[in-house]
Amino acid sequence: MTAGTGPDPTRTITLDAHVHTDASYDCSAAPERVVDAALSAGLDAVAVTDHDTVAGVGPTVEAAAGTDLLVVPGVEVSTADGHLLALGVDRAPAPDRPLAETVAAVRAAGGVAVVPHPFQVSRHGVRQSVLADCDVDGVETRNAVAVTGYGNRRARRFAAAEGYPTVGGSDAHRPGLVGRAFTSVTLPAGVDWATMTVADVLAGIRAGTATAQGTVTTPVEFAATYAWHARDTAATAVDSARSAAGTGRSAAGSHPAVGAGAVLGSALLVGSRTGRAGRLPRRIAGRVR
Repeated sequence: MTAGTGPDPTRTITLDAHVHTDASYDCSAAPERVVDAALSAGLDAVAVTDHDTVAGVGPTVEAAAGTDLLVVPGVEVSTADGHLLALGVDRAPAPDRPLAETVAAVRAAGGVAVVPHPFQVSRHGVRQSVLADCDVDGVETRNAVAVTGYGNRRARRFAAAEGYPTVGGSDAHRPGLVGRAFTSVTLPAGVDWATMTVADVLAGIRAGTATAQGTVTTPVEFAATYAWHARDTAATAVDSARSAAGTGRSAAGSHPAVGAGAVLGSALLVGSRTGRAGRLPRRIAGRVR
């Protein structure tokens, strides 16, 4: 394990604040593979943030048992205004509510509310007009699933102007991207990497000591990532349709629509599997536990 750099390396830890498991409809990464990837990347902590469910948290905690990896429970909530990362919650907040209402619910549950990939409407990012009127605990300014980096730069400018802590997350839907982007968090006084808890990590973010770090995907990795999304979404939609057919119900609305994009994504996946897309990210520089 490694820790991030800082004035006190024993208190500065690395957290991938945005990771998915097979509990998400568009991801097939088993918790065991997520944990192995996080350890290989040198992370101190990883936040499991599946779409509108905490079902992946328990299995990931079990997979990390006996290791130095801290698993932060979380969920990526589908609010009425876009996605929101709820870190440190045991239950998934109700979806489809206004952003401000969801943020309040996350805080009431003892969690931290972070806006992922803001302003990127095609990825269900919260619009700037909405975010400007809502107080959150952090903004994801480095999301690894990017090519041009424009969205990250825009998020970084907004966070700097508003004084929000910057958070980094891989948004990994496959193990090879875990740790590609991450958050450096300085823990509260008296706590170090050997004794930290989930509450300590959340306190570090709330205190404004979090900074986003890491890199983004290459064009080939970007294409492969969306190919995996399309493949897993298509598989889930097919399963839902079969289940609905067996019960006589409609599967419409159960999962995002899948069509030509899924077919194209599957083709991209097949074409990229021999390239760089399957590699584990470079190990984070720092000391080893």
